[in-house]
Parts: sequence; structure tokens; C-alpha cells
Amino acid sequence: MSISQLHTDGIKILVAEDLATLRQHGVEMLKQLLENHKIPIKQLEEAADGTEAVRKAKSSKPDFVLMDIAMPNMNGIKAADELWKELPTLKILFWSQYNHEAYIRELGKIVPDEAIHGYILKSENDATLTKAIELIIIEDLPYVTSTVEEVRHRLRDKSSAINDLEFETLLDIAIGLTDKAIAQKEHISYRGAQNRLSNLLSKLLKGEDSYLKESTGIEIYNPRTRLVFEAFRRGLLTGEDLEAQNKDYKSWLFSEFGYES
Repeated sequence: MSISQLHTDGIKILVAEDLATLRQHGVEMLKQLLENHKIPIKQLEEAADGTEAVRKAKSSKPDFVLMDIAMPNMNGIKAADELWKELPTLKILFWSQYNHEAYIRELGKIVPDEAIHGYILKSENDATLTKAIELIIIEDLPYVTSTVEEVRHRLRDKSSAINDLEFETLLDIAIGLTDKAIAQKEHISYRGAQNRLSNLLSKLLKGEDSYLKESTGIEIYNPRTRLVFEAFRRGLLTGEDLEAQNKDYKSWLFSEFGYES
């Protein structure tokens, strides 16, 4: 929508944030920014979780959404995925406390080519948030904060980026499965499971485990445990990921062995 259309037709907005104080802050900032640009607000809605955001947006079809990510019931990435399937040109600015690699990885898989979006951290000041909103709403340009761009760069680096199969194995390791269990669960060979583990160790630990063992003569840490630590440190894994993987593991355990825990 052009700036002239915005001045004439106004804009419909949705703010999705589970913390009431932050949600109100986002609302007030949007009101002030749009008033400064003489853009009338046609509709302004609020949502306290991802499920409510999807329900309201599908009904009202907003032009712009300010979207938190870590929300109850449905996170902002999943909510955006639901909305972009029906509204592929919807402009969304993700406003998050986290620059987790897991979130940015998932976001990269779902953004439609025609969607203008952005990602900004809540630690950024109001001036930066205002700039991001202006770029997306008024100039039809994306905005990504520098710390998020660093994560995107790492995801493009083949020496450190985790592919989907390796990520699935990482989740299995994080919930405590052995190589033999991973092989059976993922329908791969035992050697295949070990190769994935080897790739993960190489990409996340960068040979630190082997170097320390050679230098000290002892095994300093358990490589699998250290691998999970490094994955959390990088933001590759979230508690939500592990809960979902554990449910998947329990379903596999029941279907494969008839065991119900």
C-alpha cells in the first residue's frame, strides 16, 4: 500500500504480545508514529497470545502486525506461518526478547517471497523500533537488527549451519537417546546416526573435544552433553522444541514397542 493510499484509506493494525505493559507500549508507539505521518488508524486490535492473534487477524485482515515470538498457546513464528498461508502480503515485525537461532531458522522457512517483514529485539531503544516500523509500513522495506543478521549469516555458513536431518538428531540427543535408538527412530543405519553426531560435533564444538583430549591426555567432558550445552548457548534449541520432541519420542516408543510412559 502506497503512502498516499495510507493517508486516504488508513491502516489496520494488530499488536500481539502476552505482557500487557509491553503490548500497551507497542500500541502507544504505533499511535504516535502514525499520527506523526498523518496516517489514520482504521482499526487497531490487540492479542495476548498466538492463537488469539491468528483468530483476530484472519477475521480482520490487518495491514501490519507487531508480533511477539515467545507467547502462550502458540508462538509468534507459528502464528505468522498460519497467517501468511492466507495473507501472503501481510507485513509483520517480530518484536522479541530473543535472537535464538531456532526462531530465526524457522522464520527463514516460512516467509513468503512477497511478504515484507522485520525482526527487532526488545532490548533496542524506542527510536530503533520506530525506524523499523516506518521502514516496513511506509517505505515497504524489511528491517533486521544487526544481532539477528549475525545469526542469519551463521545459518548461511556451511561450516557451522545445521541441516534439517542434523537438527532432528540434535533434538534426539538432547532428550537423551542413544545412537542405536536414534537410528531406529529415524529409520537410518547405526553408522548414519554416528555420522550425524560427528557432523554436529564438528559444527558446534569445532574440534574442541579432540584438541582437549590430545592436549591433556584425558577426556575433559562428555561430548554429547557439551553438544547440547553449545546448542542452547547458540539458541539452536528451545524448551518448546524439546517438549515437542519428547512427545514425538513417546509416540514412537508406543508404536514401536507398545510402551506407554
